[in-house]
Amino acid sequence: MDVESLFRRAGFTVVGEWDVDHGLSVEEAFQRVLHPDAEPAERIQRRTTDAPRRLYEAWKARARASGVLYEDGTSLVAVGVKYGWVRVRLTEDSDVSALRFPDGDLLLIARSPSGHRVCAASTEGDQYWILEEDFPGPA
Repeated sequence: MDVESLFRRAGFTVVGEWDVDHGLSVEEAFQRVLHPDAEPAERIQRRTTDAPRRLYEAWKARARASGVLYEDGTSLVAVGVKYGWVRVRLTEDSDVSALRFPDGDLLLIARSPSGHRVCAASTEGDQYWILEEDFPGPA
């Protein structure tokens, strides 16, 4: 899977890859946010007709409030553990729910520039979950 193509098909503009030598790695972010005891900040039923739009709006609001979505509409994001951080820009056509893998699972995580805050979206059974996590240090 070409990660840039995945973002483009989901309506995001790919600004570029982000080489992070410091801060939170993709693997660390996923391990710390997605674990058996994780409690979502928000749950959205997947089977409703407006679920993709509700997920996008809820994720965008939480990402902006937590500082992982910048004022210009860009964010450092990753889908899955094997790809690095990619800088993307949200557009009117962005669809977070379209960032699914072939097995249907959604796993998107965005981080603050410092790496001390993340906001994720995932599928859990018949729900979309939005998860947030703060890490020690300045945000």
